[in-house]
Amino acid sequence: MKKCNKCKELLEHSKFAKNRTKHDGYENYCKSCKSQYNKRYGDIYTKAYLKKGGYGIYKITNNITEEFYIGKGWLNERKVDHFTKLKAQKHSNRYLQHSYDNVSHDDLEFSILEKCDPKLGSEKERHYIIEAYLKDAKNLLNQHVTLRWQTQD
Repeated sequence: MKKCNKCKELLEHSKFAKNRTKHDGYENYCKSCKSQYNKRYGDIYTKAYLKKGGYGIYKITNNITEEFYIGKGWLNERKVDHFTKLKAQKHSNRYLQHSYDNVSHDDLEFSILEKCDPKLGSEKERHYIIEAYLKDAKNLLNQHVTLRWQTQD
């Protein structure tokens, strides 16, 4: 039996999530209280964490094949999103997924090319993609490469 620090009820150990870092091997809050806490505060924490790295242009490189993907966005959010989808075999870019599937996961590297204002993201991303395409088109994993500069009316 264990007492929940939130609701103060004495409950069976099966009502608590396991946690190796705690002295007794279980969380301090029961699963019900932890769920309520996560619903209330989890999204706030997650959004703050994902935005914490700032906005910018990034590159995911396969260090074995030297293939790479260039993208833009909130850096922490994009890193988490890409690697979560790659691990689950559900990435929308089949070239990047194939590259990930054929190497050790440690061989894929996420690097920041430039931090920038979100309003400039598309223009800067396009610049990096065109530059990469002209230097090394065969290793660029971006599916759709538009080499024309589009003006907005």
